[in-house]
Amino acid sequence: MANELLHQIGRLIQKRPMYKEALSVYRDIVIFLNDIEPEIKYVMKDEVIGEIKVKEGFPLFSREDLPLDLKAASSLFKRLLEHLSSKKRKDKEALEKASSKAQAHPDWVTNLIAAFLSRDEITMKSMAKEVDLEPMVIKFFTHMSLRPSLNILKESAGERIDKDGWKYGYCPLCGSYPDMAYLGDQGKRFLHCELCGYEWYYPRLKCPFCENDQPKELGYFVSEEEEGFRVDFCKKCNRYIKTLDMRVIEQPAPLELENLITLHLDMLAHEQGFKAGNS
Repeated sequence: MANELLHQIGRLIQKRPMYKEALSVYRDIVIFLNDIEPEIKYVMKDEVIGEIKVKEGFPLFSREDLPLDLKAASSLFKRLLEHLSSKKRKDKEALEKASSKAQAHPDWVTNLIAAFLSRDEITMKSMAKEVDLEPMVIKFFTHMSLRPSLNILKESAGERIDKDGWKYGYCPLCGSYPDMAYLGDQGKRFLHCELCGYEWYYPRLKCPFCENDQPKELGYFVSEEEEGFRVDFCKKCNRYIKTLDMRVIEQPAPLELENLITLHLDMLAHEQGFKAGNS
């Protein structure tokens, strides 16, 4: 899995050199992730309760109660900061400050992870300001530190979910919103969870964030740079989601990478007054 992801990153660096810095950082993180083995592996204790929750529209878990290996996540977070602070980066001093903070105060990392999982944007911004890092940067590192545990959870608990029976715009596994979507071979739309990466089917003519299904209030615009990339938007809630058409893209990358290298589409959407659905 890691080798394939690294191969994709190398290919994308050649294809889109403007994203070389971001992809190189991501490559370092993938290598770190490959060395982490979470100690907690979820086992379904009561399948009946899980099935009832999903049928009634409740995700299997809430973000705050996810069974994750927080010890492994904290360790990885510290290693990421230590490694990246040794590189020549514009935010090198801020990363060194964050690394020192994390080493001296373990609770700081634990509190940061808790704020991330509970979507406490105020606390996250405050903690980022303490170490002079951009909130989006510290949020990204926190998310990546949780990735090994999230992957284990998705593999072990995700298979218990009836994808065909889930009709909501939030993730049936963790309750998070999607950050991207794609159109499959049959033209069906699938959503990709921003947190755990779980994917599920969702109607094309329906907003996943406000459930608006009025055609006149839904639309999209396409990327002029590359065929198969588009942005779906809803005029009712003014939110958008980036979408890949897998039927025309020759070598699609994993959505986590496509999300990273389509920031120009986010900028276009913001310029037109739309905001990301998972923000």
